[in-house]
Amino acid sequence: MTSKGTMKKRKTWGGARPGAGRPKGSGTGSSPDARVYRVAIMLSRVDRERLESLAAGTGKPVATIAYELIVRGLRNGARGPRTS
Repeated sequence: MTSKGTMKKRKTWGGARPGAGRPKGSGTGSSPDARVYRVAIMLSRVDRERLESLAAGTGKPVATIAYELIVRGLRNGARGPRTS
């Protein structure tokens, strides 16, 4: 006979339905392709609406479009904010 504590320990992440179980990659560390550096940016209402419009036009999430724009700018030699 087993005690409650033993039963609790025997439970696993598994499950019979699709998608059930341990989340992919948990326990093995992050993926080499994971974005490990998080950056928060402040946008004006107009800039945010433009970003959302670009995202809607491509069918990609807003965060993905923002990431792609920032990386493209950095790779093309962006030097910093423009001063008028």
